[in-house]
Amino acid sequence: MTKAAAKLSVSVPQALARSVRKRVGARGLSSFVARAMQHELEREQLGVFLAELEEELGPPDEKLLAEARAAWHQR
Repeated sequence: MTKAAAKLSVSVPQALARSVRKRVGARGLSSFVARAMQHELEREQLGVFLAELEEELGPPDEKLLAEARAAWHQR
């Protein structure tokens, strides 16, 4: 069973369009754009969640934040 799809028309910079088409091909464009849109919605939801946590608990401890950033860059 396939999901219903909505047809959208968007404008993007030519260089971006070329890069995406080169990577996914013409037939993979819709899937790529759908995943990118879903990813951006999830990022926005995460931002809202983090703002709510900070409002409830206060800002993160700077020392712990620095440690987390250092650990992230070591990956």
